[in-house]
Amino acid sequence: MRYYIKCKLKSDDRLRLADSLRSGSLARNKIFYEGMQTALREGTIDENGIVHFIEVCYCLEGGLYPMAMEIPVLREYFEDIVEVKDARLRDQCTMECEFCDCTRNIRLPGKSVANELQIDNEWKSDEFVDMGRLRLNRKKQKEGIEGLRNIAYSNHDGGDQKRNRAPIFAGAAISGLFVIFYDKGDQDYFRVKNIPDTIEARKLLDTLGLTIGDTVDSIKMTARSSLAQTDKRSNVV
Repeated sequence: MRYYIKCKLKSDDRLRLADSLRSGSLARNKIFYEGMQTALREGTIDENGIVHFIEVCYCLEGGLYPMAMEIPVLREYFEDIVEVKDARLRDQCTMECEFCDCTRNIRLPGKSVANELQIDNEWKSDEFVDMGRLRLNRKKQKEGIEGLRNIAYSNHDGGDQKRNRAPIFAGAAISGLFVIFYDKGDQDYFRVKNIPDTIEARKLLDTLGLTIGDTVDSIKMTARSSLAQTDKRSNVV
C-alpha cells in the first residue's frame, strides 16, 4: 500500500533531521531505507511544521498495522505522528506497488522539505531506483498486447529511434502485465500497461530480455488474501 503520512516537526529538531538526511543516516540498514530517504526529501512542510510525504509500505500485507516498522524510526525525529492514511482508495489499487505511479499527482501542501532544510533532494543510492517516483511520460504510454508488439517488433527491426527505447522492468498486476521503458533519446520513461498474461506476451518480453516471476492470477490471489482488502484502518494514529 501507499500511505500519506503527516508528522509534526519541532523547530529545534530541524537541524537534526536535516543532518540525518544529508548524511544518509536516517533509517540506514533498514529494509525501507531508500524509500524513506526519498519520500522525506520529496515531501513538503507546511506553516504549522507538519511534514507531508508519501511512502510505500508492506506491513499491512504482512499482518502488521500500516507503517509498523517505519513509525519507530519516524518517532526518533518527529514530535508526533499526526496521521497515516491510505494515499489511494484500495478498490482502485492494481497491486503494482513501488512500480506504480498512482500517487504521483498528489499535491502536498506547504514548501519543499529539501528547500526548507537546505538538503539535496536529488539524493540517490547507487543501487536503488524508485520506479514509483520516476516521471512517466503519459503521452507515450501504450496499452495492451498491441502496444507491447509495437515496441518489441520496432526494437527488433532496428532504427535509431527504436533502439533508444530500453526496457527497464516488467511486472504483473491485477490489470495485466506492464513494462517500463527508458527512451534514451528523449531521456524520459514511459509504460506499456494492461497487457494480457498470454504466451505471446511472455515471448515478446523474452525478446526484450525481460522475465516475470509472478502471473496476473498470482497477483489476484495475493490481493484476495491480503489484509489490505478487508482491513478498515486508514488512519492508524
